[in-house]
Amino acid sequence: MLNRALRACTIAASRLLNTNKAFISGLFCFLIVLTGCAYLGQSAADDFESQQTQIPKQYVSIWTSMRQGFALAPLESPMVAQQIQQYSASGNHFQETLTLAKPYLYFVLEEVKKRNMPTEIALLPFLESSFNVRRGKGVNPAGLWGLMPVAARHLNLLHTPFEDERRDIVRSTEAALDLMQELHTKFGDWHIALAAYNWGPGNMSKAIENNQRRKIPTNYLNLKMPIETMIFVPKLLALRKIIENPSTYKVTLPDIPNTPYFSLISVPRAIDINVVLKLAEISNDEFVDLNPAFNKTVIPAEKNQKILLPVNKVKRFEENYQQYDQALSQWRSVIVKSPQTLEALAKQWQVDINRTRQMNNLRMGIILQPGTMIMIPKPSLKNDPVSAQE
Repeated sequence: MLNRALRACTIAASRLLNTNKAFISGLFCFLIVLTGCAYLGQSAADDFESQQTQIPKQYVSIWTSMRQGFALAPLESPMVAQQIQQYSASGNHFQETLTLAKPYLYFVLEEVKKRNMPTEIALLPFLESSFNVRRGKGVNPAGLWGLMPVAARHLNLLHTPFEDERRDIVRSTEAALDLMQELHTKFGDWHIALAAYNWGPGNMSKAIENNQRRKIPTNYLNLKMPIETMIFVPKLLALRKIIENPSTYKVTLPDIPNTPYFSLISVPRAIDINVVLKLAEISNDEFVDLNPAFNKTVIPAEKNQKILLPVNKVKRFEENYQQYDQALSQWRSVIVKSPQTLEALAKQWQVDINRTRQMNNLRMGIILQPGTMIMIPKPSLKNDPVSAQE
């Protein structure tokens, strides 16, 4: 179109010397060309602006975000290189373990960054649990952070028949980072604080005092520790080196985006886990991966009770919850008013004593104390299992 206009203007301009009419015609065509050029130029600009606004947000890997906060001092020890060699020689195990971190790593890393801690600390679950959130119970280390019962009590983590907060993703992370900050404040050195996390602060204090009496330096490499603790920090620093330069060590890091994987949902009423699965349209494995703290098939209605759901399932859960017209749970909670036996409570509420005892992990002959919450079956309850992860 533009070429035809230019050709017409050229012809008109060639006739300019012959007549005034030709001059006017040529001038008119020239103005048309200028107008057309201006129009086409603006159109191209609009198209460019439109393309710019349609460019998707640049993808950011969790590893890029993590590298920006690496801050632990290096450790001049051959143990770091030895641990790198072990990780590199482990084949797919190294990548598979990091892949297990996908649901949790964004949350953990953001919590670490909020506290201005070295971001290497977000990798501690790799050492403590291999990111296996279902690992451990009873007197053994449990959860992402491998917390022992004594540490859990120190950190005010609940342990009831229905829930073990050592395996709660959010609560255990908050507690573990509280402990790490406490240890860093006590010892003033991240290497020693990390070792104390593994060995216990009491043991670490004794090791330091022993070196002080002998007038030996009290830095990490001069302290006498069990081999498991001695290699704890080298393991973490080896992880950092691989994540800093994975290609150097012929390692491929799993693709984990720097975006939230889950959301917290408040649970104001008791709800059976199978109902949660139905409303959120997720599998039991998907639920347990995010909520491994729950020990039973029912989630009691407690103050500030929350569950975690994948971010892409929250809207579906909320929509289905609003439309759900059936009982959310086949169990109900009662509060013991005065000391009584389990037998007396079962008779009072006319419920099956064995199922009530099993659900609440109670022994026969126990005297229930005032204020104790007991879950009892509703009349319609069938012989359903009561353990969430059996």
